[in-house]
Amino acid sequence: MHSSAEREFDDIAGRVLNATWKFYPDRASKEGLHDYDGGMTDISPSSVAARVRDLETQLVELHRLPEGLLSDNRKFDRRILVSALREEKFRLTELETYRRWPMDALDHTDVSNYILRDYAPRGERVDALTVALSKIPGYLESLQSGLATDIGTPVIEASIEAYEGMRSFYDTDLAGQVKGLVEGTAFSRFDEARMAASRAMESFVAHLQTLLETSPPDFAIGATNFRWMIEHGEMVDLSIDRLESIGEQDLHRNLIHLRKLATDISPEGDVVSLLQETKKNHPAASMLTAETRSTLDDIRQFVGESDLVSIPSNVPCIVKETPAFMRWAFAAMDLPGTFETTADEAYYYVTPADASWTEAQKDEWLTSFNYPLLKNVSVHEAYPGHYVHHLHSKNASSKLSLVFGAYSFWEGWAHYTEEMMIEQGFGGVDQRVQAMQLMEALLRNCRFLCAIRMHTKGMSLEEAKRFFIEHAYLEPLPAEREALRGTFDPMYLNYTLGKLQIMKLREDYRARVGESFSLKEFHDKILSFGAPPIPLIRESMLGELAGPSL
Repeated sequence: MHSSAEREFDDIAGRVLNATWKFYPDRASKEGLHDYDGGMTDISPSSVAARVRDLETQLVELHRLPEGLLSDNRKFDRRILVSALREEKFRLTELETYRRWPMDALDHTDVSNYILRDYAPRGERVDALTVALSKIPGYLESLQSGLATDIGTPVIEASIEAYEGMRSFYDTDLAGQVKGLVEGTAFSRFDEARMAASRAMESFVAHLQTLLETSPPDFAIGATNFRWMIEHGEMVDLSIDRLESIGEQDLHRNLIHLRKLATDISPEGDVVSLLQETKKNHPAASMLTAETRSTLDDIRQFVGESDLVSIPSNVPCIVKETPAFMRWAFAAMDLPGTFETTADEAYYYVTPADASWTEAQKDEWLTSFNYPLLKNVSVHEAYPGHYVHHLHSKNASSKLSLVFGAYSFWEGWAHYTEEMMIEQGFGGVDQRVQAMQLMEALLRNCRFLCAIRMHTKGMSLEEAKRFFIEHAYLEPLPAEREALRGTFDPMYLNYTLGKLQIMKLREDYRARVGESFSLKEFHDKILSFGAPPIPLIRESMLGELAGPSL
C-alpha cells in the first residue's frame, strides 16, 4: 500500500509529464503519443515565461515532499525530475535557448516523423503533418522576433546551413514522399501548407544572413554556464580544470595505444599509413546493405556467445538504405519513440553511394564503410549499443529516466560498448578493428577537450579544427565540421564523459562484489535503470558512499 507521500509524488510526476507534453507537443508526437500529432511548441515570450513559472512551481512541490517517506524507486525518480526541471529552467532562462540557440530550435520544425513510420493510416498521418506544417510560419515568426542580435558568427553560419537544409527537405523530399501517400484535396491542403512553411523558412534564413553581417566572433557560453550544463543535465559536479585533466589523460591513453598498433600493423609504422590501408578494404556499392546485415549477425552472435549482455528480443533491427532526406550521416539508428506501440520497428540506416557519382566518388564514399570501422559503428548503433539499450528500456524500472534521459548515458553506453567489445576479444586477430575503435575514441576525446576549451578557455574555431586534425587524424573538412559542431553543441563531450563514468563504475562495482562479479550482470543491471544520469546509477549500485563518478 502506497503512503500519502508516494501518492502525492505520483500525482506530481503525472502533472509534470502532462505539462511537458502540453508545452512540447511535437516532442510528444515523436515519442509515440499521437494524441499530440500536429502540435507545435509555442515559443512566444509569454508562453516561455509561463513554462518557466510551471517549472518553478513543480520544483517547489518536489522539494516539499518528505523524501524519507518515499520508496527507493520514487526517490530515484524524484531526483531525475528535479535534475531535468532544473536543466530545462536553466536552458530557458540562463542560456535563453530560443533567443540564442537557433540550432536547438530547429528540431521543432522537423516533421519527418509523420512519414518515417506507418503508425496510422497514411491519410491520418498526412492530415496531422499538414496541421503541423501550417504552424511553422507562426513558430518561425516567434523565433525570429525574439532572436538575439549578437549570436556568435559560427553559430549563425551553422544555423543558416541547417535551416536552409530543412527548407530543401520541405521542397524536395517531403513533397515527393507525400505525393505517393495521398492525392486530390488531401494532397492540395498538404502542399499549400508545405509551400507556406518553405517560404517562412526562406524568410528566416534571410534574417539569419542579415544577423551574420554584424555578428561577433565569440560563441563561448563561459565556464559558469558550462559547469551548470554538466551538473544539471548529467549530475557531474567537477571543476573545469579537473574535467580537462581527465580528458587529456584519456586522449593520451588512446593515442599511445593507436601509435603502438600502427607500429605493429603498418609496414610504414605510422597511423596515417595504417588508415589509408584500412580504408581500401570495404564492401562493394551493391553489397553495402547485405554486408552490413551480415556484420550485425556476426556481432550479435559474438555478444551472445561471450555472454556480455542480455538481448531481450530475438527481433533484429532492420537494415535499410538511409531515406534520401536523411543522408547527412553514413549510418544511424532510428529507434521508435518511448511510447510508440504500433510502428515500433528499429531501423539501422546505411547511406549508399549516389548512383550519379563517378566510380572514384563512390569508392571514396565507401571507404567510410571499411570493414573494421563498419564493425565498430555497428557495435555502437546496434549490438550491444543503442539497439540493445532500446530493448532493455522497454522494461526499465524508471520510465521517467527515458523521458528525461541523460545525454551522457545514451551516448556514453554506446561509446563504452565499442571499447568493451575489444576488451572481450571482438575482432579476433584483426588488429585493425581495434585501431578503428581507437580512432572513434580519439574523435570523441577531441570533442570532449575542444568543447571545454572553446567554451571556457578561449580556444578558437581554427585552433579546434587543427586539434581534430592533429589528434583525431581527420582531414581538414571533417575536422572543420567537428569543430563547428562544438560551437552550438557544447555537450558533445558527453560521449566520452558517459563512457568514462561507466568504466569507473564497472571497476568500482567489480571491487565491491569481488569474485562474484559478472560482466553480463553488471551490464544488465545498469541498463535496467533506463537512461538516467550515471551518478544516480552509481549511488543505487554502490550506496551513499559511492564516491565520485570520475
